[in-house]
Amino acid sequence: MKHACATHRTVRRITRHAAHRITRRAALAVMLGCAPALAACTGSGGPGGARTAVPTSMPPPAVGSMVPQVTELTVDAAQSDRGEEGWQTALTFERAEIGEIDILPTRAGPLVSVLPYYYFANSPDAAPVALMALDPADGSLAWARRISLPDGAAPWWENYESDVRDAVREAAGRSDVVTSPDGRYVSVIVRAYVSLTPGEHVSAVAVLDRASGRAVRAEEIRGLVLGQALTDDALVIQTSDFLHPGSESVIASGSGEPGSGSGGPDGPGGGTGASTGGDTSSTLTAFPLTDPQAPPTTGSTPLWLLGATRDSLILGASRIDSACRTGDCLGYRAALATASGQVTGQIDGVYAVHPNGFLERFTGGKADDDALTAVARDAPASTANRDGESSWNRVWAALGRELLDPASGATADTTGFTLSHVPTASGWITTRWRPAWSESDRGPAFTPQTAGWMDAPGPVSTEPIMMLSRDGPHEGSSTFTASLTRTALTDRSA
Repeated sequence: MKHACATHRTVRRITRHAAHRITRRAALAVMLGCAPALAACTGSGGPGGARTAVPTSMPPPAVGSMVPQVTELTVDAAQSDRGEEGWQTALTFERAEIGEIDILPTRAGPLVSVLPYYYFANSPDAAPVALMALDPADGSLAWARRISLPDGAAPWWENYESDVRDAVREAAGRSDVVTSPDGRYVSVIVRAYVSLTPGEHVSAVAVLDRASGRAVRAEEIRGLVLGQALTDDALVIQTSDFLHPGSESVIASGSGEPGSGSGGPDGPGGGTGASTGGDTSSTLTAFPLTDPQAPPTTGSTPLWLLGATRDSLILGASRIDSACRTGDCLGYRAALATASGQVTGQIDGVYAVHPNGFLERFTGGKADDDALTAVARDAPASTANRDGESSWNRVWAALGRELLDPASGATADTTGFTLSHVPTASGWITTRWRPAWSESDRGPAFTPQTAGWMDAPGPVSTEPIMMLSRDGPHEGSSTFTASLTRTALTDRSA
């Protein structure tokens, strides 16, 4: 799991770059060295500035030349029948350097994605972008597709260290492959041209039908892609000429008392509390999927695109992580919005956004803000070690919290627990963790244990469940395995 925050050893460095417009929650993030709340801050070169100032050595490709191609891919698949206990399928790829592998659940069954490691993006040995669909009944290969740039073109990345390249790698790791809530579609982004100038970026995106592997839409995207999301009927891409969706101001909480939950139309976010100084805003481009020939529509937002429900986007004032199992995350205001960015509702205290659209949030309002602020102020003295794994986690774990399905309004009280998401063959489930502390050489250590699971906000089950996992590839091998195995989700240590 990714940690939402760095340790307080980075406070001074972050504070130097923090913008002047900052709320209590953003200030708390600064105190704790929390990167998401300061997403608007850039390196010494300003927005898009490089750590090593060198000119781009290749011009951007011509407009319309980077529409991706979707072709069949040859993959060797060997099944191992385990009967009622599940299955295991070994997949052998065409290249030893495979790249990053992920298994995504959909209602039609598991989907395996392969993406090249981005530090090998310019290498001829880089793995192709690939999707492989498995039959949920036995793990057999239903189809395999390669998503590539036209005419064999290779992705081009500026070779010098830069804030842009780091930001793109981070964005790519979060949202290069997404599935729609109904499991019908999957979307893949290929970064075609990455330079030190965000506005020059070119990406290619392909939307496939999960059942057949058929290409539904293939599009070229101009500008730095910050994220993508699928509703049940549209693909939405967020682009910007900067490393962030708003201006150089920090965007964090709501109107009135920061983090109080009152909120009002006090900024461009239309009630989200976002403030950009009025100089920049990201673009949201929506591509209809029910009519693939329909032209895209555009809108704008100063907020981050975090995910989607069946019919709404999830936007946030901070780049909120997908899980907070370690109990060190902060709460921010999130919004439900149309594909054009028009806010239709807001939710306070959000600190995690799951891939199925579920949200985790604090429920204590200003009281929780005050508790988090107090422990952050006293963090160096109150923690048992430099990583802050004692007092901070204990205060955080005790705050009132819930898991929320914004589409239905269903909730589950998660006070005293932390959560994470894991895949089954047909969807994500939410694993509940019981916070616990053990003694280590450095003092108390945070060691949560699993305490059951939920397939939606509601009752917790302790029964074993069929879960997806993968293993490999190991060094020198081009084979990895995808497995469906009955797994107990209780009393397992982190």
